[in-house]
Amino acid sequence: MDFVRRGWLAALVFSLPAIAHAQPHDFTAVDDAVQTIIAAGDVPGAVVLIGQGDETLYHRAFGWRTLVPDPLPMTRDTIFDVASLTKPLGTTLAVMALIERGSVKLDAPLGRYVKEFRGQAFEGVTVRRLLTHSAGLPAVPTNPVVASGFPRAAANLAKLKLDYAPGSGFQYSDTGFILLGELVRRVAGDPLDRHLDRLLFRPLRLTDTSFHPPAAQRGRIAPTEFHNGHLLQGEVHDPRARALGGVAGHAGMFSTATDIARICRMLLDGGALDGRRIFKPATVQLMWTRSQEGRGTRALGWDMTSGLATIAAPYFPAGSVGHTGFTGTLVWIDPSSRAYVIILTNRVHPSGGSSAAIRDLRVRVTAAAAAALFRPTLPVPAVLPTPAADPPTDEALVVPAPPVPTAVRSGLDALVAQDFAIVRGHAVGLVTNHTGIDAQGRRGIDLLASAPGVKLQAIFSPEHGIGGEVDADVPHGRDAATGRPIWSLYGPTRRPTPEMFRGVTAIVFDVQDVGARYYTYLATLLYVMEEAAKHDLPVIVLDRPNPITGRVVEGPLLDPDLVSFTGPHAIPVRTGVTIGEFARMVVAERKVPVRLTVVPLEGWDRRQWFDETGLGWVNPSPNIRSVTQALLYSGIGLLESTNLSVGRGTETPFELIGAPWIEPVSLADRLNQLKLPGVRFEPVRFTPTGDHYARIACGGVRFIVTDRDAIRPVTVALAVASALRERYRGQWRAENIQNLLVNRNTMWAFLRGEPLSRLIAWTEIDRENFLKRRASYLIYR
Repeated sequence: MDFVRRGWLAALVFSLPAIAHAQPHDFTAVDDAVQTIIAAGDVPGAVVLIGQGDETLYHRAFGWRTLVPDPLPMTRDTIFDVASLTKPLGTTLAVMALIERGSVKLDAPLGRYVKEFRGQAFEGVTVRRLLTHSAGLPAVPTNPVVASGFPRAAANLAKLKLDYAPGSGFQYSDTGFILLGELVRRVAGDPLDRHLDRLLFRPLRLTDTSFHPPAAQRGRIAPTEFHNGHLLQGEVHDPRARALGGVAGHAGMFSTATDIARICRMLLDGGALDGRRIFKPATVQLMWTRSQEGRGTRALGWDMTSGLATIAAPYFPAGSVGHTGFTGTLVWIDPSSRAYVIILTNRVHPSGGSSAAIRDLRVRVTAAAAAALFRPTLPVPAVLPTPAADPPTDEALVVPAPPVPTAVRSGLDALVAQDFAIVRGHAVGLVTNHTGIDAQGRRGIDLLASAPGVKLQAIFSPEHGIGGEVDADVPHGRDAATGRPIWSLYGPTRRPTPEMFRGVTAIVFDVQDVGARYYTYLATLLYVMEEAAKHDLPVIVLDRPNPITGRVVEGPLLDPDLVSFTGPHAIPVRTGVTIGEFARMVVAERKVPVRLTVVPLEGWDRRQWFDETGLGWVNPSPNIRSVTQALLYSGIGLLESTNLSVGRGTETPFELIGAPWIEPVSLADRLNQLKLPGVRFEPVRFTPTGDHYARIACGGVRFIVTDRDAIRPVTVALAVASALRERYRGQWRAENIQNLLVNRNTMWAFLRGEPLSRLIAWTEIDRENFLKRRASYLIYR
């Protein structure tokens, strides 16, 4: 490889996740995904292009370019309104060029270039924050604000109130990119379209890319919707861009898959293509480096792992970048492998289209493309693990005789026995719910409210609310018994705010976990500790048992760049830790500067199940009503982000799965043939009253746990997933497993149809390293 030509990108090649070169790429699943959705009538047509380096691996057109007034077939050279792809492929590149030549400073305030934004109020609205959607600006301005055009629109935008302090959060903002487009005009001396024509379109010979396509190209343009009685074809769909004359920083570009591929190739080649240099390699590196602004989920002008990236980032390797557009467009690029995917559709034609359908198409295409492109080498023997194979290096996993049932004392019971010594003199903010009770059934809320020398200042509730019964966003409230405010941490905000912390001098956390990574009480604890650290508040965690034992660790580790509210840290699916041990781990490994104290359980053994502790069972959430359901949830929960019923709306959630299109007897027979330890599968028919398929008859299987120490629920879930994918590929949306699996290697292997033994081997790759990490945080033997 030419290191001078490739620059910084060359070094990344040596860490890429093993690209499939030895055999031809199989993109059959891409064909299937697009054809299925178009056949359903949800999207008229699409063009998909997949490339790697200078090679086009796949380029196909599907469906219809126009449906009205006359149906015309889609062609590969169709020109699309790319909507918000204007942001990374147009405006961002224009701004980066100005930064490269020194005309714009990345950390300078916007007011240096757009005078209407001068002054203290906008000092934190920097170019970097505009590019990362973290400048505090409103998401979308109303049409009248920009209808007068620039420069008057700048004065109108400056009158808008900031939604949050610049740099303190993330909010996708058309407003910010509209202003970046104006910045380009004022600094470069040309409107954005002319500047890009000179900088990018002509040098790269992008003959089908522009803001105002010429009349000669009209016949190749995919129309969008009707506006004021006429069909938008060659006129921008976005109303703000239309109000600004079709040229705006957030939308307005038209292009083809071929032209966009040339932009991708130029960027992947370090800023040059066909002998024409557009950027220095360092500029591309700067643009694609993860920014710490906006909670660290974006690069400059490009998405990486924000909530908007879940259609592609979980399937492409860590470090990949991309963007989507409202009209049904997507580009996603992996710099390490130099691979990219382009999806262009006219999903809004002729009357708005389905947002669910285009999300489904994007997920299925990017997942299928990634599974074909990326083929890591399995570094361990592909042998199906059994309970006896648990590594002897982890003493907690060596299973002697079962523990003798003893009366375990929770962290709350220990705190009461210590006469609340650790919180005396404090105004306490208590994070709790209905599970926060002592051995006598008394609420921790009431105990702290009446404790000598303690003031209960505020109460915070996690998902499901203070009573554990809400299956939706939870509003703030007030506790009837104590009169204290109850601040919801599962609503508009999932982190405590300064207002919520007002008057609090210490945080106490007392919530029963269930031992699964995606159970959101873990994320709530982490977020509370991170915010407490900012306010120098100590955090006291009152520990409670892992109800499904602390002995077994199962499932793949979460890929660290994909942390989220349902995946807060790089731990396995079945965690094998208590919530107090998890607190110790994340504080140390994420370097959270909080003063943490864990009040430990007394008398708990890692081998103990919850029903062996002597503590009273309280449903930790509405659909986990027993230890068995908690155990099965630690695997079967992986499937609930797909279009399966996992038994919500029945008497036995997580003890069965099903869908209207499943034939139960043959599925049960197939799964029983695997002879998985600790479980038997029975065919079942059921009709859930809520959630997926409410009041619709479903066929499926019931899980009969025959040995709870032997069953491995993640293995069970992957076995079910593999069997369903074999039988019901057209009906089942398997790609969404990755929402909670969050491990690319395992997901790629699953999508390629690798056998169950290899899938389980993939899940176990990082097990030993995790057990070593875990060891220093364990409190109990």
